[in-house]
Amino acid sequence: MKNKSFKKAKNWALATIAGAFLVGSSVTIASANTGWQKQNGAYMYYENNGKVQKGRQYRQLPKANPGTSWYLTQDGKMLTSIQQWQGSYWFFNQDGTLHTKRDYVQSQWGDWYMIGDNGQVLSGVQQWMGSYYYFDPVTYLKASKQEYVKSQWGDWYMVGKDGRLMTGLVDWQGSKYYFDPSTYLKVTNTDIAVDGVTYHADANGILTPVKQTVSYGGDYSKYQPSLYNNTGNDSFAVSQIGGSVNGYIYDQATYGSHATQAKARGWRFHTYIWDQTGANQYQTQQMLNYFLTKIQAPYGSIVALDYEAGASGDIEANTDNILLGMRMIKQAGFTPMLYSYKPYLLAHVDVDRVTAEFPNSIWVAGYQNGLSVQPDYNAFPSMNGVAIWQYSDYGGQQDLNVDLTGITWNGYR
Repeated sequence: MKNKSFKKAKNWALATIAGAFLVGSSVTIASANTGWQKQNGAYMYYENNGKVQKGRQYRQLPKANPGTSWYLTQDGKMLTSIQQWQGSYWFFNQDGTLHTKRDYVQSQWGDWYMIGDNGQVLSGVQQWMGSYYYFDPVTYLKASKQEYVKSQWGDWYMVGKDGRLMTGLVDWQGSKYYFDPSTYLKVTNTDIAVDGVTYHADANGILTPVKQTVSYGGDYSKYQPSLYNNTGNDSFAVSQIGGSVNGYIYDQATYGSHATQAKARGWRFHTYIWDQTGANQYQTQQMLNYFLTKIQAPYGSIVALDYEAGASGDIEANTDNILLGMRMIKQAGFTPMLYSYKPYLLAHVDVDRVTAEFPNSIWVAGYQNGLSVQPDYNAFPSMNGVAIWQYSDYGGQQDLNVDLTGITWNGYR
């Protein structure tokens, strides 16, 4: 704050800082009044002897109305807006009282600052209006360019041109990085899938695309009694075992025969469950306690929750219910996934919470035009954490899927 932003207030500061921290002396100013008096648009406080306290004081004084409050004064003059006191900067309201709530305020020289709930001007990483922002520890101004900054607690974050902490895929100094949407920290030493592309993050977080051998396969229910090889290269199948509709649990009669057919073809077989339980965790527990003992696929294989109907109006409650189910699947020894189509997920689920706990666990539907059996990646429904894309329903006959990350090998390696 003492650099560029406060230079704007140089003349103002010279007038107000002079004599700061000199306590105990007084100066006589001609006045027959005591207490607060308005002079030239500003308030002055006169002691009982008609004098003002010299220097900068922070003390408890009577209010204009009954009661008392703490005020910062300079030679008796009430100070407002941004002021320096005992090595920090503080924001005072126009009535002289300390501003005691987190707020983004404009100073007397025009710049904006973040204020804490104790009235102090803040710097570093700060939460505001549902996001996190970075404020320079020297100027106290919100960052206005992309930079990699160290927080007041020691962790490093990427800040955008709007001062907000960045997440997701980020370009920086000629390389790509990925910042976790939950922790905001740079991801290192792991693989991450973004918009259908898998990257490896090295020890410095620099991303390198990983060449993947994609796999194709269909998903099946009672409407497809037999397995098909639409692409000519299908190598996996995902079959519905049954589901729950508002607590009513049903079995899918074709599940067992699908498992048998997949084994005969040498395909990797996986499972999905129709999950129409909205935000009802009790119904989800009942459903999974029933089905998880009936899985006809190896441990480690996929068990996906098909969440595309029956969501409640409470996004967080829906997400809590889904996460409960995915945890139960994982605890049972299987790979949890969440299936739906993008608009439904964005409207009813906090997907970032799901992928924060279960990275690369999204199986998303988004259909391309035409009847091609090969995916057209121009139609990809971009989302983070997508591992399988259901790219076509082949004219309503058969769902076609591409495994983008190798997740359908889980349980079969």
